[in-house]
Amino acid sequence: MIGRVDQVWIEQWRGDVRAGIATMLATFESRFGFAPGEHEVSGPATAAELAGLVELHGDAVPAALLAFYRVVAEVRLPDVSNGYWIHRPPLPGEDPGHPRLLSDGRTVVVFGSDGGGAMFALSGEVVLRLAGGVFPDADYEAEHATEVAVSLQDFLQSLRRELTEFAAP
Repeated sequence: MIGRVDQVWIEQWRGDVRAGIATMLATFESRFGFAPGEHEVSGPATAAELAGLVELHGDAVPAALLAFYRVVAEVRLPDVSNGYWIHRPPLPGEDPGHPRLLSDGRTVVVFGSDGGGAMFALSGEVVLRLAGGVFPDADYEAEHATEVAVSLQDFLQSLRRELTEFAAP
């Protein structure tokens, strides 16, 4: 779990990903023949956004996600693999309409998506990829939830590694 002590790790991750984006963008058009999309790793979420996330999910918000959002509010990597986005937290009163409960009773906090329509969510410490299911009344079909990382930190390390490999000439 990423805790307060690991704010330095998250800041290092942010710096590494920003450097990876710069490396990728320097040769992107010559490598692929078209202009890249808009890539960004933002600064921290606002206090209002953090409050909105907690308002929406209560105690289900993992401490690791709050720690991450205190350093990075949003990530956009549309040209890496199928594309990756870590969404900004909602403001108080906003509801992005993402599932909050799986059909097997596990709570989830959706924090990102990919270019194929899948969502990334935390259920406790585990990162799940939600793809192909439906969620009537906010319950998402659990059989369409696949574990992709044992923790948010593991997910972020994988994302950084994928960007680094993609950016290499």
